[in-house]
Formats: sequence, structure tokens, C-alpha cells
Amino acid sequence: MTGEQFVVFQIGKEKYAVPIEQVNEIIGYAVPTKIPFSREYILGVINLRGRIIPIINLGEKICIKNEKRNDNQKIIIIEDSEGVFGAVVDDVEDVKRISKDSIKKINYVVCNGTEYIIGIAKQDNYLIVMLDLNLFWRKCSNEIYN
Repeated sequence: MTGEQFVVFQIGKEKYAVPIEQVNEIIGYAVPTKIPFSREYILGVINLRGRIIPIINLGEKICIKNEKRNDNQKIIIIEDSEGVFGAVVDDVEDVKRISKDSIKKINYVVCNGTEYIIGIAKQDNYLIVMLDLNLFWRKCSNEIYN
């Protein structure tokens, strides 16, 4: 099989994917401790094996309505040299190989935040929005700390 590996997840009824190398781990939902005066999409922080990790509502930040709290919800832990954060998603489906040829770039601006979109891939009978969550977090952390 050829192609890069992506973690495919769901927010609301839509499918998204992130390159597997951006994902540190996936954990079950843990209720974050709220932080006063934080942005609305910051749900709080969790203690993950001694590390304090900020948790965001990815759906709210990208303007997609999450499902109501359910047992399928997960937190995708994203880490790079810039830092670590957790993104709450409604479900994690699978790891899929997606060829670069099947990822179509967005050549127009349909909304704010398209810089986080790598492209859109067609798999079976649905579309998957491919996200760069490392870039997303860099922009969010600049917004939070500046």
C-alpha cells in the first residue's frame, strides 16, 4: 500500500484527518479542569501522567458543532517542538493510508482558518478534510499568549 498514514476522526457528522506523525496518542475523554478567563474553545487542562496539557474543543474552534457528550468522544494528543495540546473529537475512526494524489488543495477561501487545511480527500463515498493541527496549535497558542 502506498500513501501517507492519517488518523481519521469525526466532529459532528463530518470526517477529518491529521497526519499520523502529528499524533502523540489518543486517550478516552477526561473531564478537563477549567481555567478562569480562558478562551471559550479552551475546555481546561488535564494531568496526563504528570504533564499538564491544555484541552481544546476542536469543533468549536473550527466552527463545527460537536455531538453532545458521549462515550465515543476521545482526546487526540498532538505534540511537536512547539508544545503539546489535546483536541476533543466526537470519535476516532481509524488510521488510513491516503495517497497524496487523492488530496485536493483548496484554491479558494471558504472561511477563516483555511490555512490549517492541507486539502480534501475522497475516500469511498465521503470526503475527509485533512488538517494540519501543528500549524493550528501554533496559531492558537499565539492567540492565547499574545
